[in-house]
Amino acid sequence: MRSDLAVSTDWVWERIKEGEPLFFIELRHPGDVDYAVRRVRGALRVDFDDAKRHLPELPRDRLVVVCSGLPNDEPALELAAFLTENGVTARVLAGGVAEYLEAGLPADEVKAARDMTRSRGE
Repeated sequence: MRSDLAVSTDWVWERIKEGEPLFFIELRHPGDVDYAVRRVRGALRVDFDDAKRHLPELPRDRLVVVCSGLPNDEPALELAAFLTENGVTARVLAGGVAEYLEAGLPADEVKAARDMTRSRGE
């Protein structure tokens, strides 16, 4: 597997601060139940097969960062390698979506999840 494709949240944050346009893919897995309250801002949320189908639409002029719902996820590395082999500059965020959110990188709040949490009194 291509561990050279893995990058840290600090690496991503530096690129964001420098104004580099990034494109995020939030890799989902078949059967995942989505309880997320926050998501990677602007990310394309797809499973592995859907990401491959979106290949013609992915930007060739900016870096694609794959963030998995699972830390140290092999499918995320496989997807980044597939994208790279097909002309898309791609990296994998080490630690996945959890690390992204914990680092305070730009995120969108999921309104439905927020409303559900508030209605339970939390």
